[in-house]
Amino acid sequence: MSISHDNKEEPPCDGPNYRFINLIAHNAADTFASDIAKGLAAPQKYIRSMHMYDTDGSELFERITQDQDYYPTHAETEILARFAPEIAACLAENTALVELGSGSAKKTRLLLQALLDKHNHALFCPIDISGDFLRENVRCLSGDFPNLEILGIVADYYAGLSVLANEIHQPILMLWLGTDIGHADRNAAAGLLRDKMIPALKPGDRLLVGIDLKKSAEPIHRAYGCPGDKEPLRYAFNCNALRRINRELGGNFITEKFQRYCFYNETLGRIETYLKSLCDQQVTVASLGRSFDFKEGELVHLHFAYKYDQDDILQLGKAAGLKLQQQWFDEKAWYSLNLFAVA
Repeated sequence: MSISHDNKEEPPCDGPNYRFINLIAHNAADTFASDIAKGLAAPQKYIRSMHMYDTDGSELFERITQDQDYYPTHAETEILARFAPEIAACLAENTALVELGSGSAKKTRLLLQALLDKHNHALFCPIDISGDFLRENVRCLSGDFPNLEILGIVADYYAGLSVLANEIHQPILMLWLGTDIGHADRNAAAGLLRDKMIPALKPGDRLLVGIDLKKSAEPIHRAYGCPGDKEPLRYAFNCNALRRINRELGGNFITEKFQRYCFYNETLGRIETYLKSLCDQQVTVASLGRSFDFKEGELVHLHFAYKYDQDDILQLGKAAGLKLQQQWFDEKAWYSLNLFAVA
């Protein structure tokens, strides 16, 4: 196992079998401010979904994933519980796991355990934008898996991936679990894989991608709390971006003046989530030195969640320049894990 030590780290946070690299500490506030300024000034207002995920937002989302109706997490856990040893058997002996948006890594523990059962040691590199949340979960993992070496990277996906060539000199399995790939439309998702992720990998490296499958609208509505106006937990999560703007940028959003609006667009095969202004209002963001007008009924886009069929998955791999090697499904065939190889 080989990891170099060229990047700036955070010595106070290091432990016996883990270390951290922080890539956002110095510019996170500026990036957040510029993103909010751009999004709220757009003709169709938007807030990038990543900005819901500070420590509070990450904890709220973890609670959502435990909802009995939130099938993506339960289905993915079912697949890993059944097939983690089979997935591990597909990997080279010294394969490192790199996870994008690792969260609490609860599901990933199943695959980590399978790797450790097979090889007795492993390297895990979780990348997450929520630094405090990542640090706490890495400490828990290090205590539970003493033979696991951990390199935690506090960064957005693409900044985090940019350091892999200097840090990891062994085969890589990149994990992109959850439904994150669905946040971009299918063409854009292929572009992200091709242009942003594959360049961080080597020929022979693998990607294990969680992809939600098309199905009837009813379980999707339940999972995402559609139409959404009566879902306090999901509402709190979506409004977390507004609370961050208030706290970090001097905004004066009143969250009660916004309603969560969510629906499944069957024609496009995607969940659409917005915040809807309940009245004509003006919000000032002091750090930006400007105000933003919202009309009654105006929507602020938060995220999409695209669903795929088998042809969509094959086209995704083809457009990204990846070879689909194997797939695993839950018993209901509502969700899939897809193993792609880098040519």
